[in-house]
Amino acid sequence: MIEFDIPGRGLIKIKNIVFDVNGTVAMNGRIDYMIKKKLVLLSQKAEVFLLTADTYGTIEKEMGKTGIKIHKISSPGEAEEKEDFIKQLGGKQTIAIGNGANDSLMLKRAVIGICVIDKEGAASSAVSNADIVIYGKETVFDLLGNPKRIIATLRL
Repeated sequence: MIEFDIPGRGLIKIKNIVFDVNGTVAMNGRIDYMIKKKLVLLSQKAEVFLLTADTYGTIEKEMGKTGIKIHKISSPGEAEEKEDFIKQLGGKQTIAIGNGANDSLMLKRAVIGICVIDKEGAASSAVSNADIVIYGKETVFDLLGNPKRIIATLRL
């Protein structure tokens, strides 16, 4: 569990971290070795889930042996399915991370939504529904590894 106290928001206890895959931690269905390693390390602090439509059909090959939980979603209604996933986990104890229009509802539903802008870009709805907007998938792990950065960004 990751805990931090944000002035104006209160104590937040994170049990779950949910990542969109393509555009957020993967490019063209491929997840860099270092990102895989960082996902595994992060899973020692909280439950880590990857939500994906598996557009490229690579998620099992990419992440199958890491122990990271994979949840496949289907069209249509991807945004609503992702939001429902956050609801089931408990939005008040979940960080959601994504970049696409289909991530915008989960970013809004989670206690903290983080929009990642990387080579694929980010949908304006994801940016506007996020609490924090960052550049680069590597940066999200630096941010989660140092909750004081989250506090500094979100304190009122």
